[in-house]
Amino acid sequence: MQRSTGASRWWNETPRQIWLFTSVLVPIGIALFCVGLWLDHIDWWTGHAFLLNVASSLTGVCFGGPLAVLLFNHLGNAQNEARQAARARARASEEAAAFQQTLLSLFNTPDLADLTTRAATLQDQMSDIRFLRTDDPARAQSMGSFLGDLDDLLPSPSGRPRRSLGAFHRSDKWSPVSAWRTRILTRWNILHTEVRPGLSGDGWITKGSATAAQQAADQLLKPGRNPWMSDQGEKGAVRAMLYFLRDVNALCQASVALETYR
Repeated sequence: MQRSTGASRWWNETPRQIWLFTSVLVPIGIALFCVGLWLDHIDWWTGHAFLLNVASSLTGVCFGGPLAVLLFNHLGNAQNEARQAARARARASEEAAAFQQTLLSLFNTPDLADLTTRAATLQDQMSDIRFLRTDDPARAQSMGSFLGDLDDLLPSPSGRPRRSLGAFHRSDKWSPVSAWRTRILTRWNILHTEVRPGLSGDGWITKGSATAAQQAADQLLKPGRNPWMSDQGEKGAVRAMLYFLRDVNALCQASVALETYR
């Protein structure tokens, strides 16, 4: 059944001109072959060697010509598909590099591996802080450690250490971060809507990584998930920072997966 389906698809993909060429010559070849057999049966070819050669040549052309044209056509198609696949991978490599560069541009980090590790560590720290009581001395200590690590990765525009998450809303500049978010969305949309369809088979990143990155891009720095726009008190700031770090981590994981094209 699968072979029949494959042969049918192979035949349906053949250009109409070649289909007509084959449909005409093959029946003629069959007719010539049958006539030749009958003439041989009655021993008519004796004394007609020239006509025998002509008939044999015509019969061979009727079968060999369409077969050669079909093979060359599909070999040409395979070559075109290979070139298209190579161009798609080259485009994926370029866009993956551009996405990674855009992702890194907001942070003080040398490479993607460093950002991935540090962002994951900050997310773990923020997750632990979220479940500590506000009057717990360990919370203030953990928050101080978190803010110090965050300042190393995402320096304050003023150059002064941040004393609380509320510093984002009160003093950090939102415009550069907003511009970064726009660039991230643009680059990811190019990858997801333009590059991905051009990669054949399982050429795209895993479904889980792609889905997480798509959700992160859709939700990145939206209201309630944006430390720079959070004015809901300490709990709201913690929640917004945790969302931001989760989204950054998802984008990092997708960028790591995209390195296969680099």
